Amino acid sequence: MYAFFKYWILILFVITTIGCTNKKDISTDFNCNTNSYFNNTKAFKDVLKKFTTSIPKSWKTELYYDEFQSKIYSADTTKQLSETYIIDIAWHQGNLNFNTEFETKIANLLSVKEKLKTQKQGYGIFLNHNSYYNLSSGKKGNITYHLLQVYMQYKNDEYYTFTTKIYGDTFVEERICASFSLFKNTIFIP
Repeated sequence: MYAFFKYWILILFVITTIGCTNKKDISTDFNCNTNSYFNNTKAFKDVLKKFTTSIPKSWKTELYYDEFQSKIYSADTTKQLSETYIIDIAWHQGNLNFNTEFETKIANLLSVKEKLKTQKQGYGIFLNHNSYYNLSSGKKGNITYHLLQVYMQYKNDEYYTFTTKIYGDTFVEERICASFSLFKNTIFIP
């Protein structure tokens, strides 16, 4: 009996290990194999004290909160809009259900509200948590606009969104990868 139990524990361990290792970091879908490094950064803590992140000191950074969310919004305002990107890291009160209904809701919201078309979407791991991403594009005025949203389930009733807005058509992947590097500076406060 003990050998039988031990055998099933071993099988369960192997299945669990294989299942966990098959989930990939979502940044690999964007060929982000190396991290971008930012000098002269400053640590920011959101108003509700849910997370901290490091952002270059020269960027314009703002904090926002209400009873259901707390966010840090930042952009490099020293560059032309078509050369920079805007990031938004937010904690949200609520639960996410990652399924096709969720994907459809996000795509419809982006299509109707933002007039954007989904280019790429998928599931994986981000900051050691189950996540979903959507990369969409369209036009804002005469400028091409790209929007990357990462939804990360943190706890049963809490989730985070990591958003990047990119204007223009040059160095889009590089700016996405630089955004991921900034997002990976996020430290969650228990």
